[in-house]
Amino acid sequence: MVTVFWLEWSIKMIKPKNLYRGHAIEKVGHGKRAVFQTTINEKEWSSVTELEVKTAIDVWIDEGIEP
Repeated sequence: MVTVFWLEWSIKMIKPKNLYRGHAIEKVGHGKRAVFQTTINEKEWSSVTELEVKTAIDVWIDEGIEP
């Protein structure tokens, strides 16, 4: 019984990645030093704000221009 409870608790503790239009956005760091990273066209791409990362993904998908 303890094993089942622990398993359920550990599954809830895993946070799903933030997906935006099929691209995983990961926050690296804390506070003012946080950076948002994603992979666009098999290349790592990062920015200070999540909005800039989402904009780069939109441009890549809609217009085919690599950031």
